[in-house]
This record gives sequence, C-alpha cells and structure tokens, in this order.
Amino acid sequence: MSIVLSAVAVFALVWVVVRIVGKRELSEMAPFDFVILVVMGDLVAESVIAEDTSVTGAVIAVATFGLLTVVVSWISWRLPQHRSVFEGVPTLLIRNGELIEEALHIERLNLEDLRTAARLEGIRDLEDVEWAVLEQDGKFSFFAREQSG
Repeated sequence: MSIVLSAVAVFALVWVVVRIVGKRELSEMAPFDFVILVVMGDLVAESVIAEDTSVTGAVIAVATFGLLTVVVSWISWRLPQHRSVFEGVPTLLIRNGELIEEALHIERLNLEDLRTAARLEGIRDLEDVEWAVLEQDGKFSFFAREQSG
C-alpha cells in the first residue's frame, strides 16, 4: 500500500511540475532536456518504490501511474467546465496584427520565438497575422489576415 500512496504523491508532484513548466518548453525539448527527463523518471521510480526493488513493486508503481493518468483523463472528459485545469488552454498571442505583450510574458516567449514559428509557416511579417495562438500542446497556430483587393 505504501507504493500506491508514494505513486499518488509523486504523480501529483509531476503533474504540478508539468503544468508549471509550461506548454512551450515541453513541446521543444532539446536532447539535454530529454536526458534530464529520463533521469527524473528514474529518480521518481526509485522514490516511489523506495527500498522495494522487486518487479512487483515496479509493476504496482507503473500501474498506479497508468491508472491515475486514466482517472485524470476521465475527470477532464466528464467535467468539461474544468478541462482547462487538467489540459491547459490556448493562449492568444497576436490579435489583428498586434502583439499581446502580456500573453508573451505569461508564456515566457520572446518575440524571436514567435517570428521563428511564423517563418516556419511561411509568414514573413507578424503584421500579416490576424490571430496567433499558442495551443495547449505548445504548437503555434497562425491565421493570416484577409487580403483585400
């Protein structure tokens, strides 16, 4: 039972950390970031099963994490009004060609990140963008202004 309680506590901690880290950082992990994530996973596993190095302990810990993931997903599905707590929300970064500086600050993005993403979508100038959105998964969506004439 202690493995299950440890798994629940660590799951909650990992969930909070992922929410705090931010969507953009998670979507663009560098190789070093990936290695750190794997090392963190190993540390989490060791802390969950503590001195129990048995296969059974590991299976119980992994099963608890899996079950908690399904439970969080189910709660998010059943309570759509609270979905933003579990999954995050898209963030509007540009409205009618105007940067929303506060949104950039909140998402810890700089202007060059946004320009790079726009260039990758074939957009030369941010003023040509009607809407730019940072999606929950950390990807950018750009909607070009309607061309008159």
